[in-house]
Amino acid sequence: MTKRQKIWDVLFPMVFILLCMAAVTVIMLLVSGLLVGEYDPERIYEKARTLPMWISIVTFTLTLFLQRQNYQVDSMRFPLRNVGWTAIDRILACVCVTFAGHVWSSLITRSGLEQVFTGYVRNAAPAFENQNLMLLIIGTVILGPMAEEMIFRGMLYRRAAFYAGTKAGVVLSALCFGVYHGNAIQFLYAFGLGFLLTFLYERSGELRVSIAAHMSVNAWAVLGDPLIRKVFNGSVPIYCLVAEAVAAVLCFVVLAFRTKQESSLK
Repeated sequence: MTKRQKIWDVLFPMVFILLCMAAVTVIMLLVSGLLVGEYDPERIYEKARTLPMWISIVTFTLTLFLQRQNYQVDSMRFPLRNVGWTAIDRILACVCVTFAGHVWSSLITRSGLEQVFTGYVRNAAPAFENQNLMLLIIGTVILGPMAEEMIFRGMLYRRAAFYAGTKAGVVLSALCFGVYHGNAIQFLYAFGLGFLLTFLYERSGELRVSIAAHMSVNAWAVLGDPLIRKVFNGSVPIYCLVAEAVAAVLCFVVLAFRTKQESSLK
């Protein structure tokens, strides 16, 4: 296989989900335009507030259905060592990534970068505001993590790690995950989160671990963060972020100790 073929093999999963999302977006905009009598995308989104979530749900469903067989083939082409984490290990991993992800997201928000890179505030953020909670949970908490982990960890990372090594695979998977989110603010957040999720996948050898952690992160963003902001009048106090950071570090340390101890017993 030539170098160009290897690059295409690595990037194909991301290209597929992006093309799938583009096709679904065009088709659903056309259908929605016919239904609401508008053909300006901005006005369609104003009248059909749940459309972004329906686009995500359909895209993730199609991705899971159409790429499942390729993922299964990759599991045989590029095998990972299954460490066999216990339920406690998986819970520690989920808590660690959830709190670390929320702290990282909050730091980006507090940095003022949203005023510099306005694309997120203008285009991406409104798609998740005032959404139907059930659709938000189905699309963001359930289907999104399943499809994205299959694509970016189960396929893209496996291929990159096989061709270029583990370290390069982790970085490339995180970079592609950031680029996939389409704007500078979400790139920063998704790159950090993607790095952690890929690290978990490599260490555990189980896609369900990174899926569970990704679901936990998104669930906290959809349900936990709004609740904290409601309790504290619209903002997350710094001491809450410090507590989350400490909890994330403690979970990481305990998880590292447990996995090292379990490995020594095998």
